[in-house]
Order: sequence, then structure tokens, then C-alpha cells
Amino acid sequence: MVEIWVPYGKVEVSFDIKQENLSQIIEAQPNKILQEDFEKRIDSITCEALLILSESPGSQKVIDTLLRRNKSVAKLIYPKGHGALVRRKAQEFGVQSEPFNVERLVESDVVDGSPARIFQQIKEDHRLAILSTSHYDPMFGLTCGASDLFSYSIDLKAQAFNRSLEELPCSLSKSSASKFAIRLLQTCPDIDLIQVIENKASGLVEFYYGDPESVHAQSIDYWKKSFAVNLQSRAERIIFGSGGSENDRNLTDALSRAFFQIASGAAMGGEFETKLCMLAECSQGLGGDAFFKFVSGKLVPGLSLERQSYFDGLEVLTSFFRMSKTFDMSILSTLPRYYLGKFDMKFVKGSRDAPSALVSPGSRAKILVVPDASTCYFTS
Repeated sequence: MVEIWVPYGKVEVSFDIKQENLSQIIEAQPNKILQEDFEKRIDSITCEALLILSESPGSQKVIDTLLRRNKSVAKLIYPKGHGALVRRKAQEFGVQSEPFNVERLVESDVVDGSPARIFQQIKEDHRLAILSTSHYDPMFGLTCGASDLFSYSIDLKAQAFNRSLEELPCSLSKSSASKFAIRLLQTCPDIDLIQVIENKASGLVEFYYGDPESVHAQSIDYWKKSFAVNLQSRAERIIFGSGGSENDRNLTDALSRAFFQIASGAAMGGEFETKLCMLAECSQGLGGDAFFKFVSGKLVPGLSLERQSYFDGLEVLTSFFRMSKTFDMSILSTLPRYYLGKFDMKFVKGSRDAPSALVSPGSRAKILVVPDASTCYFTS
């Protein structure tokens, strides 16, 4: 037997697989930034205000180091949900803190031939840097500070959705919505990104600072190289985790950050009987309006999801139905069986039952195990 541990919420869970049933255990082995280089690049940051869109461990390391070493930062701006952390950091380091007004949009320059709007603070705050963490998203591919801003405005997300509708789920580096988000942010003067890259096993592994387009390109390049895992062939049986913590806090996030990576990069799919088992705690429920509308019967799967007016999470639901029909899906989660049944997912009672959800007793079928699918880039 081989014992395997997988991140699950704030803890890890384990299961055993017989040696004859184990194909591979796939984990990314990223190259980490050296401490000396990390501090040198922190010292090169010249912003005066910092908009904090993430409070992950890696983000907090950047914030603490920046405020301790770099005295140019005089103000921290925070959206709802990050107030406690930011106010504590502001008091600790003697800087100002200010809420991010997500209601106030103002006219920006023309983008793609049409007038565009953006948050007033982004437009008017000069020498501002936006700090966020990178993760996969079916609408934006690899996210950055520009695309993360869109999550605070349903109008901006609707515009992004319309641009990427035919591409869903987008590849890591090809997303019309992502390009639109970057072009919109570039209409504002003196706006830079601080892009943090991290994973569960290694913590902070890299960060980039500079103009939105350059930072996003560097992040994609790093992700493809340092999170790359090689598969000799696609698998018919896969157990995968979503990375734990914020990666699997709800079903929308877990699917968005892990499922599409597996479905498009590692699973056999098509005419094969491909079985997947996802380990995602989802202690904060379904997440996103789209999933609630679906389970409550306000969205009918037989109707075209693409014809709906945009609401939060529609890109994940649309992408899921486009890809899930070719897979037999099981899940270990705290979600009620009622919800899981709506998505045609089979309920796994405990992590120890995960292998038996994919192979019957006596079977010699091989299982690929991906403990953290949220930071894997599959190559073959």
C-alpha cells in the first residue's frame, strides 16, 4: 500500500492505494526565488499606495517585507473581506488605510473601440500598485491583478464574459477577457502590478512587479516552466485535490482552480470511461450565484446557458457543463448530497474511499494521483 496525503481545506486527508493500482503521483516542483533576489526586487518597488486583493501567506510575506524595507508606501487600500488584515498592517507599520470603493465607476479611455469604465480609485490614484496572487480561472486563464479587479464589479465581469464566451474554458495564456482587463487597466496612469505566485507545498515561489502586460506575461512563462508536470499519456482514473484553503473554500472555486486543469490537461475524456475523484472541502458552500440558481431550478441544463444575462459564476457553470459530460465524477466534500446530486457527482464518504470510487475490488486499473491540481501545468 502507498499512503498519500492531499490538502483539504485547512488540513490534509490521506488514503491508501495498492501498488498495482498506482500509476503516478504528480506534484509540481517549482523553482523558488532566492531570498537575496526577493529582497532586492522588493526594494525596487516605487509605488506610494498598495491595493491588496489577496491575503494568502505569500501575499502577506510580500506586504510585510515591503512595508518593513520600503518606506515609499504610505497607504494601503483594501476591499471588503481584507479590512481586518490591512488595518492591522497599517497600524503595525504606521501607514494609512483606506477602503476600496467598488461602487464608484468612472469613464476611462476607449478600449476596443468602445467607451470603458473603471473604478474611480484606480483611475485617480497615481503611483498605485495592485497586489494579487495568480491562479487558473476558466474565463481569464491565468489571473492577474487586472482580472482580479473585475470580480468586484458585475458589470465588468459581464463584459469579460461576453468576450470569452466562445473560448470557455480558456487556456492558461489565451483569453480575450484577460487581454481586455489588461488593456482597461493600462488606460490608467502609473498603475503597476505585484503578482505573487505560490503553492501549498512550497509557499511563495516567485513574484513580479511592473506594468500589467509585462507582469502577466512573466507570470504565465513562470507557471508553464516551474509548475509543469510531464505526463506520458492521459489517464482514465484520476484522484486530485484542489490545493486546500482558498482553492477549495467553495465548489465554484474548487472547480475553477482545479477541475478544468485536470479535465483539459490530464484526463482521457472523449469516448473513454474516464473516472475522476475530486477532494474539495467546500466548507463555504457552492459559491457564486450561478450554482445556486442551478440547484434551485432557476437554470435548466437543457436550455442554452450562453443566452443568460451574466451573473456571478456563470463562466464556471458554463465551462463545467461543456466538459463534465465526458466524465464520471466523484467528490469528497462537506457539501450536502442534494447539491452534489444536482451536478451528477457521486458522494464519497471519506478520503479512504476515494480509490474505491474509481476502481472495483480486484481491478488492476491504474490511478493517477494529483495532490494539488491548482498549481500544475500538464505537458506531454
